[in-house]
Amino acid sequence: MSSWKLFRDRYIRERKYQYGVIRSIADWTIMVYLIIPAILFIIFRYRSWWLELPGWIESIPFILIFMLLYLLSWNVSIRTYVEEADKVFLIKKQRIFFGMKKWGYTCSLLLQSTGTVITFLILLPFLRNHFILSWLEICTLLFYFIALKTLIMLLKYHLKKINKRFKKLTFSFLLFVLLCWLSQLIFFLWDKGSMFLVCLFGSVLLTASIYFSLKAIQKLSTIDHEIDMGRADKTKNIEFIFMLSNEIEKPIVTKRTKPLLFRRSKRIFKQRTSVNGFIELFYKVFLRNRSYVMSYFQIISVGTVAIVLIPPLWIKIIIFFGFLIMMNSWLSLVWDKIASSNPLSKKYTETDFYFTARKKAVRSLFITAIILLCMFILCWHSIVSHFGMPFGLFKG
Repeated sequence: MSSWKLFRDRYIRERKYQYGVIRSIADWTIMVYLIIPAILFIIFRYRSWWLELPGWIESIPFILIFMLLYLLSWNVSIRTYVEEADKVFLIKKQRIFFGMKKWGYTCSLLLQSTGTVITFLILLPFLRNHFILSWLEICTLLFYFIALKTLIMLLKYHLKKINKRFKKLTFSFLLFVLLCWLSQLIFFLWDKGSMFLVCLFGSVLLTASIYFSLKAIQKLSTIDHEIDMGRADKTKNIEFIFMLSNEIEKPIVTKRTKPLLFRRSKRIFKQRTSVNGFIELFYKVFLRNRSYVMSYFQIISVGTVAIVLIPPLWIKIIIFFGFLIMMNSWLSLVWDKIASSNPLSKKYTETDFYFTARKKAVRSLFITAIILLCMFILCWHSIVSHFGMPFGLFKG
């Protein structure tokens, strides 16, 4: 068994597994009535962009497109296709073991580069016909973002080794800001026409990132780390399906021994009543559960993007009322899940103070969601005004 055959077999088995996950939710009826029409709609919409640019692109400066590409560059990871049994058997044949890992890294690099190329192909009508970029300028940017993705793959590989959540978040934030400043410098050089400097920097970045990545995956001490990374990548589609389903509980496994918030379980309300006790229990469970918090902000962010990007005013109003209904229903569902999972709260589900606490807790987070939605929209308005863009996206 050669390293290439071993990698190929595991890669094919992985693709079959992911296909089975997709087939579990997309049967032939969904394929015929939803997915295929959606693909055809996207193709015809993309063709229409080449014939006539949409009006909303007039309100978007190129720096926002550049920063969008930077944000998308962080959705990367290294996959070495290491499995649990390799610690016992395959690790004894280090030449085959490391060869398989190198093939896995090469495949990860090619997939991420292909994703960048596809992103540029989607934006190509705007880059060529609206921003009037030459092929040299487009190819230079494409090469830089491929090199940047290679660096981010290496950095995220090391960041995932950190067990302490606060430390990992701190380093991730600092790296995100530093690379953002670096990308802004590259944008400045590119905007001034220094294509050679951008390509030279990208070449150095790409070469150094590949070199240190290959050195990193050759360490035997990282095998457990790579197994965890592979397991997370393998199940991310399943977790995404669970996240979209309100009927399935999404447990979050964490290595933290103490809760990040309310670790000493201090009182939130000074006045100790039955209503306040239920509300305090709900707040603490809600804020400690990352899946609840992420879903909360995802609903708000999706509502914000929809209201911002869809031009007709009457559709904005419909989306806003739909957001209100969805957020209220979801918060009520979360309350019922938390209450039913706690033996003490479950005992008093038929009492008056239980329903009073439910109403107050849901209403408080509901009002907070509306305030955050308005703040996000105002932040977008400030960004648009700062760049001197016409506020056409908000016109009916």
